[in-house]
Amino acid sequence: MADKVKQTQSLIIEVKFLDGDTRTITLRNPKSDITTSEIRELETFLETSKILIGDRDSSDFSKIKKVLKRDSFTTILDLESV
Repeated sequence: MADKVKQTQSLIIEVKFLDGDTRTITLRNPKSDITTSEIRELETFLETSKILIGDRDSSDFSKIKKVLKRDSFTTILDLESV
């Protein structure tokens, strides 16, 4: 058996709250063709649903500060054939 390389993707979303607090949300294996307009829809949903609140004074969600789409490669070494 040979070494295996596994590729995964993550969507890293940094959100900001009205009190200045920030948090990072990582979504693993997002759909590959996610668009800016879908991120804007998510921002609107987070604002209206109030499912995220800041740590200080239960501050409301303000905006999505930045979004990164990251590819990761992991090599699984084959120890059986050594």
